[in-house]
Amino acid sequence: MKERDMIDRLRDLRRRREERAREGVIRSHAAAHRAARQGREAAAAVTDHLERTVDAENAAFGALVGRAVKAARLRGLQGRFEGAAKKTEQLRENAKVAALDERRRQSELSAARADHQASMKAVTKLDRLSEQLTKRGARRRQAFAELSEEEERGQPRPSAER
Repeated sequence: MKERDMIDRLRDLRRRREERAREGVIRSHAAAHRAARQGREAAAAVTDHLERTVDAENAAFGALVGRAVKAARLRGLQGRFEGAAKKTEQLRENAKVAALDERRRQSELSAARADHQASMKAVTKLDRLSEQLTKRGARRRQAFAELSEEEERGQPRPSAER
């Protein structure tokens, strides 16, 4: 196999690898975008839940003001608010997990971009090398053509002894 053919094949392989790396960047970007959206949604869920819990507490205690309240009713309210507190903690944990996932996805995106950059650099190097070989081959062909023309015209070639 000629050097030029080998370089062309290697360049084609690296171009395919670069294409796969580009596709990896696109997938990683989409995953990072989804993770960011999920993180925002989780944070919004915590905020919404807290607002509803505060409104519910205010309404429940507002209804009790100025009235005699039985202990059973207070225990019921306490249980309801403890349930709301547990749900708040669960939502906060979900938001924390979503934030960690977002950071992990951003890290994966950075790695995919670096891989793509390296692949592009490898293809560029082979493109330059192929271009140099083409130029060198063109100069050789030109010199050979000139030599052939001189021989056809019958001009003597300069001897190596001179």
